[in-house]
Amino acid sequence: MANFSHTVEIPRPPADVFPWLLEEDKVPVWTGNLDSYQRLGDGALARGSRVRQVLEISGRRIDVEMEITRYDPPSAAETRFSTNGIEVVNEYALAQVGGATRLTQSLEAKPSGLSARLLMPVIQPRLEEKLTQDLERLRAELSG
Repeated sequence: MANFSHTVEIPRPPADVFPWLLEEDKVPVWTGNLDSYQRLGDGALARGSRVRQVLEISGRRIDVEMEITRYDPPSAAETRFSTNGIEVVNEYALAQVGGATRLTQSLEAKPSGLSARLLMPVIQPRLEEKLTQDLERLRAELSG
């Protein structure tokens, strides 16, 4: 199992930051190597909503369908998906700090088979680097 997180402070209140985490028009602005990000279905984003995301990590194209398993604006959100035998839980926690937001993104990846367990040591540092770069890009976007 792999667990890691990254925290940034953004000079805006949580209500301004939260929409950037899952909305279809905002996620592509700050997510690196994202080929597509598309909401599946109609209606407002909520728990149970699904999103298809296609991205490239270290030359590998990853196409996943994520389910939003927690949606509590403006303080928390969580998505889950499975790819290549690895179950991934992605959590966002937002806290008001003065007039700013402390945003922490945490990722937990659990391999479900031998090949996935063997793949984890290769994938983990790349995922950590991507998560860090993406959050830093989001901070820069919302700080400018």
